[in-house]
Amino acid sequence: MISVCFIEDNPSYKDVLITFLKKTEDITVLFSGSSLADLPEIIKLMPAVVIMNVNLGKESATEGIYQLKEALPDTKVIILTELKEEETIFSALKTGAVGYLLKNDPPQKILEAIRSVYKGEGVINGQIARKILAYFQQPVKNILNLDAYHLTSREREILLHLMAGLSYKEIAARCFVSIDTVNSHIRKIYSKLNVRSRAEIAARFR
Repeated sequence: MISVCFIEDNPSYKDVLITFLKKTEDITVLFSGSSLADLPEIIKLMPAVVIMNVNLGKESATEGIYQLKEALPDTKVIILTELKEEETIFSALKTGAVGYLLKNDPPQKILEAIRSVYKGEGVINGQIARKILAYFQQPVKNILNLDAYHLTSREREILLHLMAGLSYKEIAARCFVSIDTVNSHIRKIYSKLNVRSRAEIAARFR
């Protein structure tokens, strides 16, 4: 049984979705809140999955994700919202969300997303995935102040390839090195830049 909690400030939308989920045999809805003030109750319940609207008025859903992951590192967070802005998407994902869906996604897709993240997979709405791909496929702009990070020439080269959206395999082919070597360089790049993902690099340097 997959335990689920909600943070959603649109009661009619939330009620429709919860009614649908309650008809499934493998989902149990433990709690539904409307703001980040409900986080302590959710943390006490220790759900497997939390579904959260990123648009909660003046409250920061990113802060909510951070608090949840700090208290319940194994709980999977799915963002379910109407917002498609790049900054919102990257902020939610780099803070710890493993799913990003839109409210116009059908309930069956949301159900499948819950099951997928529970199994350790990531789930992204097709429109959001295209925005992410388009973002990484933009021409790379000039990167400023890299001297302060003491990157080697090879690390700079790989960083540019990362920002251009190339896969590790493609980077290895471009640089005529093994994928293990690429992985080693990327770990050093992340350490020197104090980041944990491509999304953080993009947010900092684009």
